[in-house]
Amino acid sequence: MEEAEDYYDVWLGMLGRVSRPRFFALILDRAGVDLDLDLIRYLVHIDLRGPIGVLELAELAEQNHPKASRSLARLEGRGLIRRDEAPHDRRIKTATVTPEGHRVVEAINQGRRRVLDEVFAGWSARDRTELARLTRRFADGMFALVDAQS
Repeated sequence: MEEAEDYYDVWLGMLGRVSRPRFFALILDRAGVDLDLDLIRYLVHIDLRGPIGVLELAELAEQNHPKASRSLARLEGRGLIRRDEAPHDRRIKTATVTPEGHRVVEAINQGRRRVLDEVFAGWSARDRTELARLTRRFADGMFALVDAQS
């Protein structure tokens, strides 16, 4: 098998595994966060892009409007987001992460780092640096292809 095919298989295998609920459960375990995976996805999107309306959020999360609306209500009920009127249109409510919600997102980010630290245990600094360099090169090439399609 050629080297390129080896990487292709590795890449597809990695994508398949890191998109599974068990992988996210591992991150949440390392983060010490006990929150439904669907709610985590919404919370992270809101933290990155808020204030955000329910329609835009539903599109980002690839969910329908009613499901996104219910998820926002659950997050608001837990004090992780707040809903306010949009300044440009009082009929629209936007979601923003509260300080407690941001703390949960930061804990998740730390959980991701803990998982990576476990994976890279025993790797040399040089190997980690080289993997980061090559992964950045790969990602830049992939993003350039995607951007060229837009």
